[in-house]
Amino acid sequence: MAKQTDKPLTPDQVLDKMAKYCAYQERCVKDVKDKLKTFDIPQEEKTKILDYLLDNRFVNDERFAKIFVQSKSNQNDWGTNKIRYHLIQKGIAKDIIDEVLGQTDEEVYRQRLIEILKTKAKTVKAANDFEKKRKLAAYAMQKGFEGALIWDVLKEYF
Repeated sequence: MAKQTDKPLTPDQVLDKMAKYCAYQERCVKDVKDKLKTFDIPQEEKTKILDYLLDNRFVNDERFAKIFVQSKSNQNDWGTNKIRYHLIQKGIAKDIIDEVLGQTDEEVYRQRLIEILKTKAKTVKAANDFEKKRKLAAYAMQKGFEGALIWDVLKEYF
């Protein structure tokens, strides 16, 4: 719940808060716009603040997308489909998404999928090999990996 203050914030105070918000963690333009909506200041002031943050590189969608891809693939084991979907939800331009995802090392990506499936295979309970592969494929798709790659890996390793 938001704190109630006696006086509304001035545009300079909002700018200071937004600069700290952006410095704390990488943000995309959509996140900043959403946060700015929570402040009770005129729209032209919000626009000036956003322009300032963009001009001074507090906010950069390309930088955000690179970090997002890196963290979601390394820490959450997400595939490119899921990452692409979430970047679109964040309002990142298609060309930026394509560029950032295009920098993915395909062999490392494939190896990550193999490791994810090997780990999951240890816990999957299935009556036969077909059912086990189906469950592993469903799991990998939920993680955002591409169907063709999943089935290639399943045929080769399982």
